[in-house]
Amino acid sequence: MTLKILDGAPNEIVMERDFNAPRALVHRAMTEPALVKRWQGNSCSELTTVEIDARPGGTYRYVYKNRDGSSFSFAGTYREVGEARTVYAEKFNDMPDEAVVTTTLTENAGKTTMRVVMAFSSAEIRNMVVKTGMAEGAAESYDNLATLLAT
Repeated sequence: MTLKILDGAPNEIVMERDFNAPRALVHRAMTEPALVKRWQGNSCSELTTVEIDARPGGTYRYVYKNRDGSSFSFAGTYREVGEARTVYAEKFNDMPDEAVVTTTLTENAGKTTMRVVMAFSSAEIRNMVVKTGMAEGAAESYDNLATLLAT
């Protein structure tokens, strides 16, 4: 049940993880602010602000606080929102470049496989993101999500 980083295009990060929960519940946990606040974040950063308007054209904003007191944010606009597939644009700290993130949730026998494809404007930006340790942070957050879904 750990996060898998898969091969994708040179400008993509592809992540996959299974959850022991139905798709509707996983989708809800990923789009309701009160639930997102309970699982997003990790041992290096705490999610302090969650704003979500999960509809096409709606926006979202997450602000995290690091252990050293510094903060960072992700924000963007939803392009498509559905239980099986959600697509949104994402900017880190209001940088001019944005990634397009596609999350697909596939349910089989009450278990859900999540596949996240983050497409960046270039392989260089993708490589910069990888070097931040984002995979480790994402893995820890998704472990938190699995724990939340179990309750």
